[in-house]
Amino acid sequence: MAIRSVATTDTLETFRTTFNSLTATDIGDVASLGTTATSVVGAINEINTSVAATGFNLEDDSSTVQSIVAGNTLKVSSGSGISAIVSATDTLTISLAGGGISQNVYFDNIGVQHNADGSNTYTGIEVKVVSKTSAHIYQGTGSSNGYTIDGVESPFLELKPGNTYRFDQADSSNGGHPLLFYYDPGKTTQFTTGVTTNGTPGSAGAYTQIVVADTTPHILYYQCSNHGYMGSRIGVNSKTLQDISFVDSTGTAQVFATRPFAIAQAVALG
Repeated sequence: MAIRSVATTDTLETFRTTFNSLTATDIGDVASLGTTATSVVGAINEINTSVAATGFNLEDDSSTVQSIVAGNTLKVSSGSGISAIVSATDTLTISLAGGGISQNVYFDNIGVQHNADGSNTYTGIEVKVVSKTSAHIYQGTGSSNGYTIDGVESPFLELKPGNTYRFDQADSSNGGHPLLFYYDPGKTTQFTTGVTTNGTPGSAGAYTQIVVADTTPHILYYQCSNHGYMGSRIGVNSKTLQDISFVDSTGTAQVFATRPFAIAQAVALG
């Protein structure tokens, strides 16, 4: 802006002519304002209001929209098993209570998750050995140690036919704890079909691998071959059943087989 000055010794006429000499070069042309205001002060106020009102919208899955503008507070509420903590600087931390997923849950491994080499030919599952806690289904039975599967203490697993699962035992905690598969948690009979092992547990490259087929038993158990009750149960969505019992007309359970069998056999037996 150009400077206009009038000395205290100047006449009123000098002040008048100096003031009247102000032009659009000094303050800009009011007609060129990009606002609805008709004065410079009005335009400034309008812009200030617009800037203060600028914000953003939140939208949920039901398409409900909530506008967040200056002066509003966005509140993130905690829920059951979930905590939300605000801290400096401009940080919102959302976490699951207890450090993560609850214990003894089914993992739906579909054949491409956790794939270590990117080949998409198997599901890589990290195995470690820790001291059992109350979260372990066999706490107080067998070994005082138990397996963790991808960081979860001995969860139930669900495996699907057509997929290959590699239980990685490279972590040093696996030393002396080979993971194998059995028909029962007490390891009466080992299951070996489609199962291969590699290396020494606790060393690089060590793993136990299982190729799941339609003939894989519906229920298996992953356990340590050297110690009791370190693992848990596996559910397999296969066509093969075992250890199935039916109830007769007197309410007495009738066990037809302790090995895989055909449903037709049970039906034929009445």
